Amino acid sequence: MNRKQWFSLHSWAGIKFSLLLFFISLTGTLAVFAYEIDWLLTPELRVEAPADGKERPAAELLAAAHTANPDWTVSSLNLGLPRFMAAEAIAQDKSGELQRIYINPYTAEVTGTAPWFNAHRFLRQTHRHLMLPLKWGLTIVGLLSIPLLLSFVSAFFIYKKWWRGFAKTPTSGDTPRRWWGDLHRWLGIWSLPFIGLIALTGLWYLVERWGGSAPAATSLLPEAAAQAQAQPQDAAKLIPAIEQALAQNPGFKLKRILVLKDNPLLLQGEDTAILVRDRANTIAVDANTQTLIGQVKGEQLSAHQRIAEAVDPLHFGTFAGYSSKIIWFIWGLAMTILSGSGVWLCALRMGSRRKGPNPRAAWRLIGHSRWLQLALVLASLGLTLPFFFA
Repeated sequence: MNRKQWFSLHSWAGIKFSLLLFFISLTGTLAVFAYEIDWLLTPELRVEAPADGKERPAAELLAAAHTANPDWTVSSLNLGLPRFMAAEAIAQDKSGELQRIYINPYTAEVTGTAPWFNAHRFLRQTHRHLMLPLKWGLTIVGLLSIPLLLSFVSAFFIYKKWWRGFAKTPTSGDTPRRWWGDLHRWLGIWSLPFIGLIALTGLWYLVERWGGSAPAATSLLPEAAAQAQAQPQDAAKLIPAIEQALAQNPGFKLKRILVLKDNPLLLQGEDTAILVRDRANTIAVDANTQTLIGQVKGEQLSAHQRIAEAVDPLHFGTFAGYSSKIIWFIWGLAMTILSGSGVWLCALRMGSRRKGPNPRAAWRLIGHSRWLQLALVLASLGLTLPFFFA
């Protein structure tokens, strides 16, 4: 293929799917700081860390959630939030609805409750599957990784000596078209590693959805773990069970506790393996006998499992705390602008000096799929309304 053909492929991939790419990029970018957005919107989530920063034992926080809501069934406790946020328990109320219980990690006091659906869920679900049934919504979003990958590959053939573009910042230019073109190229070059990464991880999610998923890390637990049970409401047994398990694993940083009926107590968090989700490091505990009955470390996983566990941290930039999250947010913002600026460049090319850009012509250039893309975006937003007004 010559440069002109690569340019045509690049334009096709970027323009024909621009509406969905813009929406998915925007929601994914905001999802990087979804918990922080909820912190702004939910007073119960805000706590003030003491000078020494000392937290109460996780077992006490779990017991506090049980005590404050004795008629609710607590299923998990999330401890992996920033130090200015409360710990978060997920529970099912008497009507069967999921609720959030916030507990101050420094005092073990319950600060309040909130519905399950919040800004975090809105951003993650619209980004992941457009609020549609998971099988089809995730497939639609996953398929977008293909034009994204085509845009990534074609960029290397369009811009000769592309590496020189890192230092070539956009200038005022003699026309708006020149300035937008410079901006598009500059953002694209600086975002190349990110675009390639997002395209590959997005493709992996699609493969997982259609049969290529790896076995869960918990599948490596001994068979005896399947016979053990955690008693969701028996805090007296949960507290010593958690404390003894953590005492046997001093290097383990607890981030999440799962307390599910007819399952062992599962402690998940960070250990020595890098670039894995918290669930890759799991300790299984029998809450009745208060004994450790099995453990999985990230290093024990197969290559297939390690790849599967690394995809989420790489896709959302959560592997290095705020350092990586800020970088991922900036890159995501650049990718969102790229999705829109490509179409705007097309509008400028179709316009004239006298009449200016021609957005209508660019809108038509997207093709008939523009109506389907617009319908999917509107449907995604519309499907969230019942949750917000429940």
